[in-house]
Amino acid sequence: MWLEVGVLLRGTCGQLGRTIGLPCGALGPGLHWWGTCGGCQAQRFHQDGPGRGLGEEDIRRAREARPRKTPRLQLSDRSRERKVPASRISRLANFGGLAVGLGLGALAEVAKKTLPGGHLQSEGGSQLGSSPFLSEANAERIVQTLCTVRGAALKVGQMLSIQDNSFISPQMQRIFERVRQSADFMPRWQMTKVLEEELGRDWQAKVASLEEVPFAAASIGQVHQGLLRDGTEVAVKIQQELAWECDYRREAACAQNFRQLLADDPFFRVPALIQELCTTRVLGMELARGVPLDQCQDLSQDIRNQICFQLLRLCLRELFEFRFMQTDPNWANFLYDISSHQVTLLDFGASREFGTEFTDHYIEVVKAAADGDREQVLQKSQDLKFLTGFETKAVSDAHVEAVMILGEPFATQGPYDFRAGDTAHRVQDLIPVLLRHRLRPPPEETYSLHRKLAGAFLACSRLGAHIDCRDLFQDTYHRYWASRQG
Repeated sequence: MWLEVGVLLRGTCGQLGRTIGLPCGALGPGLHWWGTCGGCQAQRFHQDGPGRGLGEEDIRRAREARPRKTPRLQLSDRSRERKVPASRISRLANFGGLAVGLGLGALAEVAKKTLPGGHLQSEGGSQLGSSPFLSEANAERIVQTLCTVRGAALKVGQMLSIQDNSFISPQMQRIFERVRQSADFMPRWQMTKVLEEELGRDWQAKVASLEEVPFAAASIGQVHQGLLRDGTEVAVKIQQELAWECDYRREAACAQNFRQLLADDPFFRVPALIQELCTTRVLGMELARGVPLDQCQDLSQDIRNQICFQLLRLCLRELFEFRFMQTDPNWANFLYDISSHQVTLLDFGASREFGTEFTDHYIEVVKAAADGDREQVLQKSQDLKFLTGFETKAVSDAHVEAVMILGEPFATQGPYDFRAGDTAHRVQDLIPVLLRHRLRPPPEETYSLHRKLAGAFLACSRLGAHIDCRDLFQDTYHRYWASRQG
């Protein structure tokens, strides 16, 4: 049933200080993060090494610091100011150039290795792999092309960057991780053109300042730090001039909905909207503070457990209480603030609703897996219209086994070790049977839902969570049906 989950489980002050209407350094220091919708995500600090994030000492210092002094956020030094290729022809030309470049790069790598003194290590001393197509030069070609064309191609690269090495090789992981950190951004004239079209030629009257260079950029948008005239720090997301558009007004409505739904939640928060800066292609929100989840790996086991427990609790609330879910699992959409021990939620463009007809059946599938009832898993999967009832025994068995594997956290008495579960590898072995002999496509709701659930499981695995999920689900289950029957 959870086939898609199985697949998914697998600068300087001088530059950043350039603002429109504000001198360099006037905004002062501060670590600020803000996410985006439709594939645009907040970038984390660029690091040449693998960097593992925050430690206990970081938390202590952050909580004791008055005022807090933290580094300014900035784009990777690989990011470049570059006009967005808006036409289909120009984008195809970039991909055509990539294909030619990869071929020539592979030939050069083969020739180098066949010459006297040739070796397997790729250019620049980076050990990307033995394949000539995975040389450092070709990796750079892939990164540069995806960061230049942006759009859906870059979004795919960003999604692949958070997968584990059961889905893509470690060599490709490193390539896509560089893609996630290095998107190019619009030149000033192109950014100004969008602002004038969306906010009017007098748009500068709405802000005291807006930094010229974004602090985040990705598939279809980029985010700039700004300051309102009342002193409020804001993040302004500007949609790049691509051939297709994402309506930021819809994202604004979704963000406001989540802000209301989570108003009383002690762990999660949603930044306030700046209504005068919200249009179809511009979205303004309060500036958020925190670091992405993948930067929390050196926190104590207890804190990592708390973060992951809350993340799973949120997923269950979104699906079975709100029936409204933010379905983009990128790390940078969940920013942990070490000083408040809270997570700020971002990027609501992929939010969607779920009907009770779907959730009534789906919660019973999860309940059956949690109870270890294989026959009930099969029956409820048919009620969900995930299976027809006419599948071969091999397909039915593979489907049930995949559900049971992915339901293990909710079936285990006591803390479940996400890192030791080896979930992705075990489900991956079942995928060929499911793909070859499936008789019907899964319900359309499951594509976005399973992307979110897979991301939550991956985060728990990355952070090495040991948490009791069974009681969390059982409580959710009883609350769900009490609400439905009440």
